[in-house]
Amino acid sequence: MATILNDTEIKRLLGTVIVDGDPSCVRPNGYALRLGSVGEFINTGKDFDIGSKKKGVRIQPGHSVGVTAFETLDFRRETVHQIYPGQDLHAFISPTTDLSREGIVAQSTQADAGYHGTLNWTLTNTSSEERRFVHKERIFRLTIFKLEKGETPDHLYTGDYQSQTGYVRSKRIGAPVGMKDTEWEDAFVKGGPENLLENLIRSGYPWHILGSRLKEIDQQLKTVTEEYADIHDSINELTRQVNAIGERQTATPETVRKVLREEAGSLQNRWLLGAGSLFLGFIGVGLSASSNLATWEFLKQHGIWIGLVFIVIAAIALAVISRQK
Repeated sequence: MATILNDTEIKRLLGTVIVDGDPSCVRPNGYALRLGSVGEFINTGKDFDIGSKKKGVRIQPGHSVGVTAFETLDFRRETVHQIYPGQDLHAFISPTTDLSREGIVAQSTQADAGYHGTLNWTLTNTSSEERRFVHKERIFRLTIFKLEKGETPDHLYTGDYQSQTGYVRSKRIGAPVGMKDTEWEDAFVKGGPENLLENLIRSGYPWHILGSRLKEIDQQLKTVTEEYADIHDSINELTRQVNAIGERQTATPETVRKVLREEAGSLQNRWLLGAGSLFLGFIGVGLSASSNLATWEFLKQHGIWIGLVFIVIAAIALAVISRQK
Protein backbone atom coordinates (compact mmCIF):
# COMPACT_ATOMS: atom_id res chain seq x y z
CA MET A 1 0.00 0.00 0.00
CA ALA A 2 1.26 3.49 -0.86
CA THR A 3 2.79 5.27 2.13
CA ILE A 4 3.36 8.96 2.83
CA LEU A 5 7.01 9.79 3.33
CA ASN A 6 8.00 11.21 6.71
CA ASP A 7 10.67 13.81 7.43
CA THR A 8 13.47 11.24 7.64
CA GLU A 9 12.62 9.81 4.20
CA ILE A 10 12.16 13.26 2.66
CA LYS A 11 15.64 14.35 3.75
CA ARG A 12 17.03 11.44 1.73
CA LEU A 13 15.47 12.96 -1.40
CA LEU A 14 17.15 16.37 -1.11
CA GLY A 15 19.62 17.00 -3.90
CA THR A 16 18.35 14.17 -6.12
CA VAL A 17 14.57 13.86 -6.23
CA ILE A 18 14.09 17.38 -4.79
CA VAL A 19 16.70 19.47 -6.58
CA ASP A 20 17.78 22.68 -4.77
CA GLY A 21 15.94 21.47 -1.66
CA ASP A 22 16.53 22.97 1.78
CA PRO A 23 16.46 20.90 5.00
CA SER A 24 14.66 23.76 6.80
CA CYS A 25 11.67 23.25 4.47
CA VAL A 26 11.17 19.62 5.53
CA ARG A 27 7.98 19.03 7.50
CA PRO A 28 6.86 15.95 9.50
CA ASN A 29 5.11 14.48 6.44
CA GLY A 30 5.84 16.95 3.67
CA TYR A 31 8.09 19.54 2.12
CA ALA A 32 7.41 23.30 1.76
CA LEU A 33 8.06 24.39 -1.82
CA ARG A 34 9.39 27.92 -2.21
CA LEU A 35 8.58 30.75 -4.62
CA GLY A 36 10.83 30.77 -7.66
CA SER A 37 12.23 33.77 -9.44
CA VAL A 38 10.34 33.94 -12.74
CA GLY A 39 6.67 34.27 -13.61
CA GLU A 40 4.03 36.28 -15.44
CA PHE A 41 1.41 38.88 -14.59
CA ILE A 42 -1.62 37.18 -16.15
CA ASN A 43 -3.69 40.37 -16.52
CA THR A 44 -1.05 42.17 -18.58
CA GLY A 45 1.13 39.35 -19.94
CA LYS A 46 4.22 40.97 -18.40
CA ASP A 47 7.07 38.65 -17.38
CA PHE A 48 8.98 39.21 -14.15
CA ASP A 49 12.19 37.99 -12.54
CA ILE A 50 12.64 38.50 -8.79
CA GLY A 51 15.82 36.49 -8.41
CA SER A 52 18.34 39.31 -8.89
CA LYS A 53 17.50 43.04 -8.73
CA LYS A 54 13.89 42.59 -7.68
CA LYS A 55 13.16 40.94 -4.35
CA GLY A 56 9.46 40.14 -4.55
CA VAL A 57 6.19 40.39 -6.46
CA ARG A 58 3.06 42.41 -5.64
CA ILE A 59 -0.43 41.25 -6.56
CA GLN A 60 -3.13 43.93 -6.71
CA PRO A 61 -6.77 43.10 -5.84
CA GLY A 62 -8.44 41.21 -8.69
CA HIS A 63 -5.14 40.40 -10.40
CA SER A 64 -3.46 37.05 -11.03
CA VAL A 65 0.15 36.00 -11.42
CA GLY A 66 1.68 32.82 -12.76
CA VAL A 67 4.50 31.65 -10.49
CA THR A 68 6.99 28.80 -10.39
CA ALA A 69 8.55 26.76 -7.61
CA PHE A 70 12.17 27.34 -6.67
CA GLU A 71 12.82 23.58 -6.41
CA THR A 72 12.82 21.14 -9.32
CA LEU A 73 11.23 17.69 -8.89
CA ASP A 74 12.80 14.60 -10.47
CA PHE A 75 10.41 11.64 -10.23
CA ARG A 76 12.03 9.86 -13.16
CA ARG A 77 12.40 6.16 -12.52
CA GLU A 78 16.18 6.11 -12.91
CA THR A 79 16.49 8.77 -10.19
CA VAL A 80 13.96 7.25 -7.78
CA HIS A 81 15.36 3.71 -8.09
CA GLN A 82 18.68 4.91 -6.70
CA ILE A 83 16.88 5.39 -3.37
CA TYR A 84 13.85 3.10 -3.65
CA PRO A 85 14.63 0.20 -6.03
CA GLY A 86 11.55 -1.12 -7.84
CA GLN A 87 9.30 1.70 -6.52
CA ASP A 88 7.95 4.99 -7.85
CA LEU A 89 6.97 8.33 -6.28
CA HIS A 90 3.75 10.29 -6.69
CA ALA A 91 2.99 13.66 -5.04
CA PHE A 92 0.12 15.96 -4.14
CA ILE A 93 0.85 19.70 -4.03
CA SER A 94 -1.50 22.11 -2.23
CA PRO A 95 -1.21 25.80 -1.24
CA THR A 96 -0.41 26.69 2.34
CA THR A 97 -3.32 27.80 4.52
CA ASP A 98 -1.72 31.26 4.78
CA LEU A 99 -2.73 31.93 1.19
CA SER A 100 -6.42 31.19 1.73
CA ARG A 101 -6.42 33.26 4.94
CA GLU A 102 -5.30 36.26 2.89
CA GLY A 103 -7.79 35.78 0.06
CA ILE A 104 -5.29 34.22 -2.35
CA VAL A 105 -6.84 31.52 -4.51
CA ALA A 106 -4.40 28.88 -5.78
CA GLN A 107 -5.00 25.46 -7.26
CA SER A 108 -3.82 22.12 -5.97
CA THR A 109 -2.07 19.79 -8.39
CA GLN A 110 -0.25 16.47 -8.63
CA ALA A 111 3.12 15.25 -9.79
CA ASP A 112 2.79 11.88 -11.51
CA ALA A 113 5.34 9.12 -11.34
CA GLY A 114 8.06 9.85 -13.89
CA TYR A 115 7.57 13.64 -13.82
CA HIS A 116 10.62 15.85 -14.10
CA GLY A 117 10.53 19.64 -14.08
CA THR A 118 9.50 22.77 -12.21
CA LEU A 119 5.92 23.17 -10.99
CA ASN A 120 3.89 26.26 -11.94
CA TRP A 121 0.74 27.76 -10.39
CA THR A 122 -1.52 30.76 -10.69
CA LEU A 123 -2.15 32.98 -7.65
CA THR A 124 -5.30 35.13 -7.77
CA ASN A 125 -5.85 37.92 -5.27
CA THR A 126 -9.56 37.97 -4.38
CA SER A 127 -9.08 40.27 -1.37
CA SER A 128 -9.42 44.06 -1.28
CA GLU A 129 -5.76 44.59 -0.35
CA GLU A 130 -2.48 44.27 -2.19
CA ARG A 131 -0.60 41.04 -1.37
CA ARG A 132 3.18 40.71 -1.51
CA PHE A 133 5.42 37.67 -1.84
CA VAL A 134 9.21 37.54 -1.66
CA HIS A 135 11.64 35.28 -3.47
CA LYS A 136 11.99 31.82 -1.83
CA GLU A 137 8.96 32.34 0.39
CA ARG A 138 7.27 29.03 1.34
CA ILE A 139 3.93 28.95 -0.47
CA PHE A 140 3.09 25.29 -1.33
CA ARG A 141 3.14 21.98 0.51
CA LEU A 142 4.47 18.86 -1.20
CA THR A 143 3.18 15.49 0.08
CA ILE A 144 5.03 12.53 -1.43
CA PHE A 145 3.63 8.98 -1.73
CA LYS A 146 5.89 5.97 -2.18
CA LEU A 147 4.26 3.48 -4.54
CA GLU A 148 4.89 -0.17 -3.76
CA LYS A 149 5.12 -3.02 -6.24
CA GLY A 150 1.75 -3.42 -7.95
CA GLU A 151 0.96 0.30 -7.57
CA THR A 152 3.60 1.59 -9.95
CA PRO A 153 2.18 2.69 -13.33
CA ASP A 154 2.95 0.95 -16.62
CA HIS A 155 3.37 4.29 -18.40
CA LEU A 156 5.22 7.10 -16.68
CA TYR A 157 4.43 10.79 -17.19
CA THR A 158 5.44 12.06 -20.64
CA GLY A 159 3.23 15.19 -20.90
CA ASP A 160 3.86 18.59 -22.50
CA TYR A 161 5.59 19.92 -19.38
CA GLN A 162 8.08 17.08 -18.95
CA SER A 163 11.62 18.33 -18.17
CA GLN A 164 10.48 21.95 -18.38
CA THR A 165 12.13 24.30 -15.88
CA GLY A 166 11.27 27.86 -14.94
CA TYR A 167 7.92 29.42 -15.79
CA VAL A 168 6.14 27.75 -18.72
CA ARG A 169 3.00 29.24 -20.25
CA SER A 170 -0.01 27.06 -20.89
CA LYS A 171 0.41 24.58 -23.72
CA ARG A 172 -3.27 23.74 -23.92
CA ILE A 173 -4.46 23.26 -27.46
CA GLY A 174 -7.24 25.76 -27.98
CA ALA A 175 -10.44 25.42 -29.95
CA PRO A 176 -10.13 24.66 -33.65
CA VAL A 177 -10.02 27.62 -35.97
CA GLY A 178 -13.19 28.44 -37.91
CA MET A 179 -15.86 27.64 -35.32
CA LYS A 180 -19.08 29.60 -35.81
CA ASP A 181 -20.54 31.96 -33.20
CA THR A 182 -23.61 29.73 -32.95
CA GLU A 183 -21.37 26.89 -31.76
CA TRP A 184 -20.30 28.82 -28.67
CA GLU A 185 -22.14 29.25 -25.39
CA ASP A 186 -21.60 32.41 -23.36
CA ALA A 187 -23.04 34.36 -20.44
CA PHE A 188 -25.04 36.88 -22.47
CA VAL A 189 -28.79 36.77 -21.97
CA LYS A 190 -30.73 36.74 -25.21
CA GLY A 191 -32.26 40.17 -25.73
CA GLY A 192 -30.14 41.73 -23.00
CA PRO A 193 -28.19 44.96 -23.60
CA GLU A 194 -24.85 43.15 -23.91
CA ASN A 195 -26.32 40.71 -26.41
CA LEU A 196 -27.86 43.53 -28.47
CA LEU A 197 -24.58 45.43 -28.48
CA GLU A 198 -22.60 42.39 -29.62
CA ASN A 199 -25.16 41.71 -32.38
CA LEU A 200 -24.77 45.30 -33.51
CA ILE A 201 -20.98 44.93 -33.66
CA ARG A 202 -21.32 41.73 -35.70
CA SER A 203 -23.75 43.34 -38.17
CA GLY A 204 -21.00 44.66 -40.41
CA TYR A 205 -20.40 48.09 -41.87
CA PRO A 206 -21.45 50.67 -40.76
CA TRP A 207 -23.16 49.23 -37.68
CA HIS A 208 -20.06 47.60 -36.24
CA ILE A 209 -18.47 51.06 -36.02
CA LEU A 210 -21.45 52.35 -34.05
CA GLY A 211 -21.49 49.28 -31.81
CA SER A 212 -17.77 49.53 -31.07
CA ARG A 213 -18.15 53.22 -30.31
CA LEU A 214 -21.04 52.55 -27.94
CA LYS A 215 -18.95 49.93 -26.15
CA GLU A 216 -16.15 52.46 -25.70
CA ILE A 217 -18.63 55.05 -24.42
CA ASP A 218 -19.97 52.51 -21.93
CA GLN A 219 -16.48 51.97 -20.54
CA GLN A 220 -15.90 55.72 -20.42
CA LEU A 221 -19.19 56.25 -18.57
CA LYS A 222 -18.16 53.69 -15.99
CA THR A 223 -14.86 55.52 -15.54
CA VAL A 224 -16.62 58.91 -15.30
CA THR A 225 -19.07 57.50 -12.76
CA GLU A 226 -16.23 56.30 -10.56
CA GLU A 227 -14.42 59.64 -10.91
CA TYR A 228 -17.63 61.55 -10.13
CA ALA A 229 -18.05 59.55 -6.96
CA ASP A 230 -14.52 60.49 -5.92
CA ILE A 231 -15.17 64.18 -6.75
CA HIS A 232 -18.45 64.11 -4.83
CA ASP A 233 -16.70 62.77 -1.75
CA SER A 234 -13.96 65.39 -2.10
CA ILE A 235 -16.52 68.22 -2.39
CA ASN A 236 -18.31 67.04 0.73
CA GLU A 237 -15.06 66.99 2.66
CA LEU A 238 -14.08 70.45 1.37
CA THR A 239 -17.52 71.85 2.30
CA ARG A 240 -17.15 70.49 5.80
CA GLN A 241 -13.75 72.14 6.19
CA VAL A 242 -15.00 75.49 4.82
CA ASN A 243 -17.97 75.48 7.21
CA ALA A 244 -15.64 74.80 10.11
CA ILE A 245 -13.43 77.73 9.06
CA GLY A 246 -16.51 79.96 8.68
CA GLU A 247 -17.63 79.19 12.20
CA ARG A 248 -14.22 80.16 13.54
CA GLN A 249 -14.18 83.37 11.46
CA THR A 250 -17.63 84.41 12.75
CA ALA A 251 -16.39 84.20 16.32
CA THR A 252 -13.19 86.21 15.59
CA PRO A 253 -14.64 89.84 15.41
CA GLU A 254 -16.48 89.45 18.69
CA THR A 255 -13.32 88.13 20.33
CA VAL A 256 -11.32 91.10 19.00
CA ARG A 257 -13.91 93.61 20.27
CA LYS A 258 -13.89 92.00 23.70
CA VAL A 259 -10.09 92.16 23.92
CA LEU A 260 -10.06 95.83 22.78
CA ARG A 261 -12.64 96.80 25.41
CA GLU A 262 -10.61 95.12 28.14
CA GLU A 263 -7.36 96.75 27.01
CA ALA A 264 -8.99 100.20 26.70
CA GLY A 265 -10.43 99.96 30.21
CA SER A 266 -7.07 98.89 31.63
CA LEU A 267 -5.27 101.76 29.86
CA GLN A 268 -7.83 104.30 31.10
CA ASN A 269 -7.40 103.09 34.68
CA ARG A 270 -3.62 103.43 34.49
CA TRP A 271 -3.87 106.98 33.18
CA LEU A 272 -6.31 107.98 35.93
CA LEU A 273 -4.11 106.49 38.63
CA GLY A 274 -1.03 108.27 37.26
CA ALA A 275 -2.75 111.62 36.97
CA GLY A 276 -4.26 111.31 40.45
CA SER A 277 -0.87 110.44 41.94
CA LEU A 278 0.76 113.50 40.37
CA PHE A 279 -2.08 115.79 41.49
CA LEU A 280 -1.84 114.59 45.08
CA GLY A 281 1.94 115.04 44.97
CA PHE A 282 1.58 118.69 43.91
CA ILE A 283 -0.97 119.37 46.66
CA GLY A 284 1.36 117.87 49.24
CA VAL A 285 4.25 120.05 48.06
CA GLY A 286 2.05 123.16 48.09
CA LEU A 287 0.82 122.54 51.64
CA SER A 288 4.35 121.90 52.90
CA ALA A 289 5.70 125.04 51.26
CA SER A 290 2.90 127.33 52.51
CA SER A 291 3.40 126.28 56.13
CA ASN A 292 7.12 127.01 56.17
CA LEU A 293 8.46 130.57 55.64
CA ALA A 294 11.93 129.43 54.65
CA THR A 295 10.55 127.03 52.13
CA TRP A 296 8.20 129.70 50.79
CA GLU A 297 11.07 132.14 50.31
CA PHE A 298 13.09 129.40 48.56
CA LEU A 299 10.19 128.65 46.22
CA LYS A 300 9.72 132.33 45.44
CA GLN A 301 13.39 132.59 44.42
CA HIS A 302 13.72 129.25 42.52
CA GLY A 303 10.08 128.46 41.57
CA ILE A 304 10.72 128.51 37.83
CA TRP A 305 13.41 125.84 37.98
CA ILE A 306 11.52 123.71 40.46
CA GLY A 307 8.39 123.87 38.23
CA LEU A 308 10.40 122.72 35.23
CA VAL A 309 11.79 119.81 37.25
CA PHE A 310 8.29 118.72 38.26
CA ILE A 311 7.10 118.96 34.66
CA VAL A 312 9.97 116.72 33.54
CA ILE A 313 9.24 114.23 36.34
CA ALA A 314 5.55 114.17 35.37
CA ALA A 315 6.42 113.57 31.71
CA ILE A 316 8.75 110.69 32.63
CA ALA A 317 6.12 109.15 34.89
CA LEU A 318 3.45 109.35 32.18
CA ALA A 319 5.82 107.81 29.63
CA VAL A 320 6.60 104.89 31.94
CA ILE A 321 2.90 104.30 32.62
CA SER A 322 2.00 104.37 28.89
CA ARG A 323 4.58 101.70 28.09
CA GLN A 324 3.32 99.26 30.68
CA LYS A 325 0.99 96.47 29.39
